[in-house]
Amino acid sequence: MTSKKAMKSARLLLIVLCLSAILPGCGSGDSDGLSDERFPIEENDCDSGQSGPNTVEEKTVEEIEESMDITERAIQKAITEQQVMVSQEEFEQAMNIEEVLETEPDIAAQEEIAQEIVEVAVFQVEIPDGLSIDLKYDEYPSGYSYALIMTNTLNVRAEPVIEDNIINKVYYFEKVNLEAIVKGQYVEKYDTDLWYRILWKDGDDIREGFVFSALAEPRTYQFDKMFEKVKLLKDELDSNTTAYISNYKNINGRAPLFNGKVEDEFGTARSQSAPAYYDLDDKSGFRYLEDGTLLTVFGENDSKTHYNVRTMEEGLELWVPKKYVSFRNSIEELKQVVVVDRKNQNEGVFEFADGNWSLISYIFATTGEEAEYKMPTSLGYWMAIGTQPKFIYLDDITKEVAGYAPYTIRFNAGAYIHGVPVNYSIVNGAKVDPGMKEYLFTIGTVPRSHKCVRNYTSHAKFLYDWIEIGKAAIIVIE
Repeated sequence: MTSKKAMKSARLLLIVLCLSAILPGCGSGDSDGLSDERFPIEENDCDSGQSGPNTVEEKTVEEIEESMDITERAIQKAITEQQVMVSQEEFEQAMNIEEVLETEPDIAAQEEIAQEIVEVAVFQVEIPDGLSIDLKYDEYPSGYSYALIMTNTLNVRAEPVIEDNIINKVYYFEKVNLEAIVKGQYVEKYDTDLWYRILWKDGDDIREGFVFSALAEPRTYQFDKMFEKVKLLKDELDSNTTAYISNYKNINGRAPLFNGKVEDEFGTARSQSAPAYYDLDDKSGFRYLEDGTLLTVFGENDSKTHYNVRTMEEGLELWVPKKYVSFRNSIEELKQVVVVDRKNQNEGVFEFADGNWSLISYIFATTGEEAEYKMPTSLGYWMAIGTQPKFIYLDDITKEVAGYAPYTIRFNAGAYIHGVPVNYSIVNGAKVDPGMKEYLFTIGTVPRSHKCVRNYTSHAKFLYDWIEIGKAAIIVIE
């Protein structure tokens, strides 16, 4: 590891939301000595779609098979999270070591003539005050900050210089621990001299090196933002009468068109939503609230046709027809929250006990994509509506039964948290369950599902066993 004494420390506590202001976009990385091989992992993956009354979803079978193929190649290359990533505890221990950890036998000698490395920013995620760590699931340990590789093959250098020794290679969608942004060799093609200092496991050893920043994407667990949302929601729910929007598969009727359109001015779809009026004397002004949206309820109008409600996300006071508002299992005391981060493709799980909040799990996740047959996972505060051991899904195109997704928690229209989808095998013309799948390499990379939040199956089961309907909520942030 490069000696801390050899570095000119310009340490800044990095606020990850500001990274886009200093980092260039991703590129293909197929030249300039930055990348020299191809690891042809496909990008087209999918997940469960809109849920029907018989828990039937839609999914393109070929996309799931493709994702499994990507996973098999990652396992063969030994680049899965469990094989590569360093736990936060191990990461902090490594950062406290002052002596040089050699990455190759001749690197220590090169230290004497190496130029000083200037740190631009350090990735340092703090646990917020009032939140304790009490992990109840840790099958996929990782650091709080990490880099997602966004090119087919990326060379890892001993120093942030293209001509320096290649000490490792990292591959498309691989995740590695992220320590700092440093100044290194300027690359004209990308108009930047910024590199990432990364860590990874190599057997029992922890190694360090540098990758060019334009070809990887920084990620972090936004524990501070997650926890603020959790506290806000608890304060609101515990001190008020609460309910949620209920219009799954338009069971309570389609909302009226918005100025003749099926989306309102905020892009919220009419289907599986309720109309929320700003003023009952002028019903031309309204917006849609999606199925599962958590609400505070203050009362009703004189004719007892609408509830006066307030939204959690924006604090708007609105009027919603009673038929769309459900008090079933309404939350009187919030004790469990899953916070899903669309931007970083991860999630944190929070539990309230004995007057205190604990973080009991943090894990990678995959959210919805904006594409044909798909839609982004909606931002906001959602009711944990119900659980099912599995749902059956159909092929998007043929509409035939194709497989299932296990350990599901529904929170918004057809959006669930669930485990890895499983395509049925066809044996002698009959559909056969090949058994549950635990892992997909694509989890935690980029949005790729229909709308659901995909988890590793063991984590989906952990949530399924843990969650208490009527005490739990889902929050989606970015």
